[in-house]
Amino acid sequence: MQLLYVRYLAARPLDEIRCVAQARQRHRCGNPLLTPDTPTGTWVLVPATRTCGQLALPAEVMAVYDLSGLPYTEQFRWRSQRCPWHAAEPSAADLAVADWEVFDPLIHHEHIHSRLPSLIRRPRPTDTARKAGRP
Repeated sequence: MQLLYVRYLAARPLDEIRCVAQARQRHRCGNPLLTPDTPTGTWVLVPATRTCGQLALPAEVMAVYDLSGLPYTEQFRWRSQRCPWHAAEPSAADLAVADWEVFDPLIHHEHIHSRLPSLIRRPRPTDTARKAGRP
């Protein structure tokens, strides 16, 4: 994923990333970051380069979910890993640390995919966390 000019590796697939804020019932919010009513990023192929002038992998590209075309507030919402409702409520405490790790193509080479994804993952009907409503 690329947001705020930095590439990150998520701990799980995009549609499974959950909000880290505390819900009203004092447990972690079950709402996803990727919702149908919020702006979405786009999948793009980018060079698998390192930052700060370090050596790049030779002639390698990778698929990245790019959020850099979104407004700063939406990118910041993703970076802080908050659902749209908790992003609007900054006083809610975080119950977990955001799951992002700065992406390094030499360390995380097993996550480099040179093709854009062709399938959209659908929620499983038995997954109760996906059915969680607003906090």
